[in-house]
Amino acid sequence: MLQVLEQAQSISELLRELRRDFHRHPEPSFEEERTASVVAGFLRGLGLQVQTFADIHGLWADLRVEGAGETIALRADMDALRMDELATPAKCSFVSQNKGAAHCCGHDAHMAMLLGAAKLLAEGKVRATKNVRFLFQHAEEQVPGGAIELIERGCLDGVSRIFGLHVIPPIPAGMFIIGAGPMMASADDISIRVQGKGGHAAMPHLVRDPIVAGSQIVENLQQLVSRRAGPLRPAVISICSFQGGSGTNNVIPDFVEMAGTVRSLDEDLRGELPAWIQTSVQNVSKACGCEAELDYKKGYPVLVNDRDATQYARETALSLFGEDAIHPSPFPLLAGEDFAYYAQEIPACYVFLGTGKPGMDSPNHATDFDVSEETLPLGTAWFSALTTQ
Repeated sequence: MLQVLEQAQSISELLRELRRDFHRHPEPSFEEERTASVVAGFLRGLGLQVQTFADIHGLWADLRVEGAGETIALRADMDALRMDELATPAKCSFVSQNKGAAHCCGHDAHMAMLLGAAKLLAEGKVRATKNVRFLFQHAEEQVPGGAIELIERGCLDGVSRIFGLHVIPPIPAGMFIIGAGPMMASADDISIRVQGKGGHAAMPHLVRDPIVAGSQIVENLQQLVSRRAGPLRPAVISICSFQGGSGTNNVIPDFVEMAGTVRSLDEDLRGELPAWIQTSVQNVSKACGCEAELDYKKGYPVLVNDRDATQYARETALSLFGEDAIHPSPFPLLAGEDFAYYAQEIPACYVFLGTGKPGMDSPNHATDFDVSEETLPLGTAWFSALTTQ
């Protein structure tokens, strides 16, 4: 495995150039036209047959190995976030040139790592013993996501296992988190409108106050997690916006609107939560003399890592980097990820690679998010080595 790591290190400059090019030209979900073109062009330059589509930007390329007994898929996501980034000193030379879009989640790094693996394998610098499908997915960041569209078009046909990776700066650079079972949460969205009857703030007995009702709903939803779900079934209900009134200090409004997210690591619990939330919202609003509407939109399911695939991914990382590079207590995250749809179809493993270092440890989706680029060859080496055992 030392040879695999050495080969990955030998193309460090190329990986850095690829990552920075993607970073300069971020494209949000469902708009990855340039990104997909660059990826497809790179893969074709390696002599690989590339499968593209007229109606989506997701694509894949296949490496066929004579005598191979199975095909595995390696996946990277391509889309950027709909946000502006902070031009920190470390990345001022390659800051986003597209206003309102930024690679503040690390998908630029994911693409560079997987393209690097494709180069090493296609050129024979690392010898694969398996057929490989290099899967570049569009629209991970926006529900319904791109995974479903690629699955519908056959991206998993003939594939026995799939592996993916995500960078995570708060974890030290070079540290892998690899665990079996639930690894990322389901991610559902809720919107609540509480309708009351507004009036003068000095005469609250003559109104039906939606602010009071809405505030009680927020508090009640937190009790659902602690008193209904129980301590052994993790869940999060977070109300992230609460809008009501017009900014005056003496008018109670007619209605308030709230929006938030519901997360769980248990699909059974996820199925129970909508009814619990609906009952809580209706009962509280009724007790306050108001009416309420709940809009519950399901997003990505729980991402569950297959035990055997995870063991294989872990052994691969161990053989490359040693025991010190494997986090001793792998833990799931309550973020959502549509890699979960692949995992519902075939054995899958999704891992996290730490990219943090002093002064560069802001979390994913932060305006000053960045990736320590010395970890790029590590991701390339791990992707490559998965094909060799």
